[in-house]
Amino acid sequence: MRLDPVRSLAVTRATLRAALATLVLAAACGREPAPDRVLLNARIWTGDAARPEATALAIRGDRIVAVGDDATIRALAGGRTTVEDLEGRRVVPGLHDAHWHLPTRRTADLVGAKDADEIVRRLQAFAGTLPADAWITGRGWTPDMFPRNTAHRRYLDAAFPDRPVLLTDRDGHQALANQRALAIAGVGMETPEPAGGAIIRDQGGVPTGLLQETAMPLVRRHLPAPTVDEAYAALQHEMGRAAERGLTALQLANALDSVTEAAFLRALAQDAMRVRWRVAVPFDSAPSDEALRAHAARRDAWDGPYLRSGIAKGMLDGTVDAATAAMLAPYAIGGETGLPRWGAAALADAVAAYDRAGLQVELHAIGDRAIRMALDAFEEAARRNGPRDRRHRVEHLEVPDPADLPRFKALGVIASAQAIFATPDATTLTNYAPMLGPERAARAMPFKALEDAGATIAFGSDYPVFPMDPLLGIHVAVTRELPDGTPTGGWQPQHRIGVDSALRHYTRDAAYAAFREQELGTLAPGMLADLVVLSEEIIGTAPAALLRAKPLLTMMGGRETYRAPR
Repeated sequence: MRLDPVRSLAVTRATLRAALATLVLAAACGREPAPDRVLLNARIWTGDAARPEATALAIRGDRIVAVGDDATIRALAGGRTTVEDLEGRRVVPGLHDAHWHLPTRRTADLVGAKDADEIVRRLQAFAGTLPADAWITGRGWTPDMFPRNTAHRRYLDAAFPDRPVLLTDRDGHQALANQRALAIAGVGMETPEPAGGAIIRDQGGVPTGLLQETAMPLVRRHLPAPTVDEAYAALQHEMGRAAERGLTALQLANALDSVTEAAFLRALAQDAMRVRWRVAVPFDSAPSDEALRAHAARRDAWDGPYLRSGIAKGMLDGTVDAATAAMLAPYAIGGETGLPRWGAAALADAVAAYDRAGLQVELHAIGDRAIRMALDAFEEAARRNGPRDRRHRVEHLEVPDPADLPRFKALGVIASAQAIFATPDATTLTNYAPMLGPERAARAMPFKALEDAGATIAFGSDYPVFPMDPLLGIHVAVTRELPDGTPTGGWQPQHRIGVDSALRHYTRDAAYAAFREQELGTLAPGMLADLVVLSEEIIGTAPAALLRAKPLLTMMGGRETYRAPR
């Protein structure tokens, strides 16, 4: 049954009205009601410039009502107030991932496999848990796992001659299919290249199984779709994992299909949300007026505390590792300049149409050419449609041209970056950096330069491309090192930033990117009571503390969404 999103929000709105009625009654009686909960003896990083640090706070309903010292806050407690001593623990606002994806399908985990043989072993183990005729899917491979950094179906065909196999790479912009999967999809020597994608072939024109960008759906569309029950189970599982990592808000960087939408609305109707969501709508090349009105209507209907919309997600290019990110100059290896998915004029028209409908736009742009195209389109939309608070966003912006950095502040465009992308692992050092060449690699993921240019940076993870753990992301932003401290001094250390800055990008700035900075991202009176209690101090200490620290308590709107077992 399809649920009505407006009706599904009725319970939440009724609850809010009841809370407001209680406040009005209390005011009429000349007193404030006691808080429901008081947290004492803490070290609170508020993110609020008016009061950066505190030791205690009070919560009533889903809001913070007071922040201050222990004595002042303790005095507010009433007979029914829950008082908790945090024993000097560090408290930060609820962490907010500005770029996230929801996996709804069980797949084999290929992250960290050392070579193609290990990939096959993991797939064989995973296949044993599936029905005999089921597709075998996996995610997380990188080019360095294959000889000569080149993925090929030959490594899958021998092990799985009769079962279809489809493996998505870590970045989600390449897929490797075996011959059985290609045959089911009808992909062969005569299959034409789709616009914006590539079917990689051998010297004789035979597909190698490697599909890039828009070529991936040629095979992926043959995968059986998950059921609503499966999608709902995945949603609940992933929300639990997010809360365990201190996340209280996620911005979903893709549109929902009908199955996943039904799962979201079921969770909303059952009051089973454990994080706050903002979900995107499709970004089409020639959106009809009817489609734009529907997107705007969804934005207006999904306006509750747990589920929102109002942003359109578009793709301008691919990734550096696949040599599909659109670059101004050729790659150092291969001599190509990437696979841009749009022309400048068509992009400008599409952005202007969404902008005119009052919708925010986020554009995946990794290469310097794609980033410039995005900024040019946002500038043109403002010229055509006049001034307003847009907050359009460039997603990932891994290799911006230095000349474009000041344009983010000038245009009011959000730099939606992923700190964890700067992880100097084998893929980064043996494929990514060599593909760019020394000069461009030296300006990759330039967090410090963006800050110096005055850009608003919203941090995310691009999960499941990388782990969703914000503390790990902050560690990378601060050190540009692996957990073992290599490479010594960090990869491109000129782009490192401080813990305070990284926390701000994961809280207040991420909330700003979602138009929610008036209620999320800081711990101050009137803000939603979203917070995390950490096991260790992470501010003013060695960066290794970021790797040891774990959330002990995550709260969303004053409700516990995670508490670590004692």
